[in-house]
Parts: sequence; structure tokens; C-alpha cells
Amino acid sequence: MLRDWYLYAAGLCFLALAKAKHVLQGYRSPKPFSLSETERCVAYDLKVVDEWLAHLERFTGRKDFVRHKRVLELGPGSDLGVGVYLLAKGAAAYNACDTNDLTRHVPDSFYAALLDRVRTAEPAADTKFLAAQVQDARSGSASRLRLVVREDFDLAAAFEARSMDVVFSQAAFEHFDDVPATVARLSAVCKPGAVIVAVIDLKTHSRWIRDKDPNNIYRYPNWLYKCFWFRGAPNRVRPYQYREIFARNGWVDVAITPLAQIEDGRGELAVNDQFKDSRNEMKHLSVLLCARNG
Repeated sequence: MLRDWYLYAAGLCFLALAKAKHVLQGYRSPKPFSLSETERCVAYDLKVVDEWLAHLERFTGRKDFVRHKRVLELGPGSDLGVGVYLLAKGAAAYNACDTNDLTRHVPDSFYAALLDRVRTAEPAADTKFLAAQVQDARSGSASRLRLVVREDFDLAAAFEARSMDVVFSQAAFEHFDDVPATVARLSAVCKPGAVIVAVIDLKTHSRWIRDKDPNNIYRYPNWLYKCFWFRGAPNRVRPYQYREIFARNGWVDVAITPLAQIEDGRGELAVNDQFKDSRNEMKHLSVLLCARNG
């Protein structure tokens, strides 16, 4: 009991700190490490894509599903490395949407290191072509790499209707302020039969407390949690709600698979009453969502 009160109070402190940091600094980086750690950032981008494609293959039964496809990433983060690697893997075009343009801060040395790794991972890839696409994208010219920055994150206004074949997302859905509206717009820009592969991080995001109490953000009633709200704060949407939202918007074969879970069960109990129903699956800390646009 004493531990629960301590974590409850500590969590409020971290929520306050997160809001203060956002107000003072804004949104800086989606990664838990600096962009100056070039090799680590490059390895992260390649690992994310390789994992997405493995999930995509399991869901579709096809190893080359992304080849010649138009790809959309939701919340691309700090650089275009993911897009470059997807083009190297055979994607026809990479599109992304975010509310902030963090890619303008990326040094040329990052892309040089990235292309070296891509050359090793995909020997058949045309790295001169990829380098040209990066240069065109960064200069604002037409490119197979396209980032659309919209403060309202209106996908339907950013992209043509029924134009996307594959959607990827890495720990972004939990930051969307209006998940139903985002999914509705996503449905409009995806072709029939388009597939989404999204990794969703459900746990507390503040670095110290997420290890001690990963479900800390679920301890609080809505009114209290909203006191610390800022744009991009974890939305506390649970897996069953994602399943319902996608189904309502015409997605079929919706599959949600846990990627990380609480093992001892304590975190399932130490939550606000609204999350105690078993349908919330509080043991799930991160999940993979795959679905097909009907």
C-alpha cells in the first residue's frame, strides 16, 4: 500500500515535469537517445523497418508485399532513414505525416552513414539514386521521399484519396489526440486492401517511472490526468478500443498481438477504476496492430 501511494505521488511529479518540459522546449525527439549518436540512430531505423517487414510478412503471407507499393508512415520522427531503407527494399514511394518537422536538423553525416549501412544490407540497392532522393526531399524538390508537416495532422488533406498501399507506425498512435478521427482519415487515403502495421506503446513514457511502474499513467481519474495534458501526451487508449475504432472505419482482419507484458500482475491492479475491467488487458505494455482496409 505504501509503495502504491509513493508511485502515485511520483507519477504526478513526472506528469508535471513532462508538461513543463513540453511547454518550455516543445517536441524535440521521439528517440530515447540523441541524433548525434549516428550509428545508434542508423541501426535503430534499419531495425524498425526489418521488424515491420517481418510483421507484414506474417500478416499477409507474402515476403515482398512492400515491393512497388506506396508507403505511408504516421509520425516518422527525427529523420528520413526509415523511408530511405524502405525504398532500398523496393517500395515505390515513401510518404510520411507529422505535426513537427524534426528532419531539418539532421546532419549530412547521418545520411552518409545510413547509405553505407544500406549498401551492406541491400547490395542491389542503387545508393546513388537514394542519395539523390534524400537531397531532393531536403531541398523541397520532387522526391520519392515525401514528408508532409501539418499541425492538424489531417491525413485526408495531406494525401490523395485511396492512394496508399501500406501504412507503418512506430510508437505514434498512443500520442494521437483524436484516434477515431485519425483512423477515419487514414481509411480515406488508403486503397481497398491496404495493410497497416503499427507498434503501439501503451505504457508510461517518463523514463525512470516506466521501469518501476509501467502502468503509472493509468492510476489517475480522467479529470486529474487531463490537468497534465499537452499535445502528444499518451492518450491511454487501450487495445480493445483500437480494435473497435478500426472495425468501425471499415478495417477487417484486425489483429492485436502483445509485444511486451507485465509478468507479476501488480501493474494490472494498481490502476484507476475505469481501467480495472478485464477488457482493458492492463498486462499489455505494448502491442502490434495489423489490419486490412476493407
